[in-house]
Amino acid sequence: MARETMVVTQVKESTVILEKERTSMCGKCPANMFCTGESQKIRLEVQKAGFDLKTGDKVIVETPATGSIKTAMLVYTLPTIIFVGSLITTISLLNEIEGLLISTAAVAAYYFFLRFYDTKFRKKFRPRIIEILRV
Repeated sequence: MARETMVVTQVKESTVILEKERTSMCGKCPANMFCTGESQKIRLEVQKAGFDLKTGDKVIVETPATGSIKTAMLVYTLPTIIFVGSLITTISLLNEIEGLLISTAAVAAYYFFLRFYDTKFRKKFRPRIIEILRV
């Protein structure tokens, strides 16, 4: 699990808006000629989780680790296998145009079901506040 220090910028009823400035490391990045190199602000809306928070408080936020291999398999590898497999199967039974349309529809259906899978299990992977840093 990844932990980061963030600052409370806005307090709502049951949630807070947290912000962190991602600083630029252009000197060490091999792609420094291609990007703007500007710093970016990251904003998250997180549940209060029973903490008494005020604007300006620094908190530690824990983000659950997700498997990058699992994500890559779900988003890239499986759709490619579905597309190629259905394309080969349908071309052997039908013509190329129909095979292409059916294969594209199969991948679209996969992403449609993946969207519902994501919304169902998204609650497990939400960032949460674990500690308030008092200065």
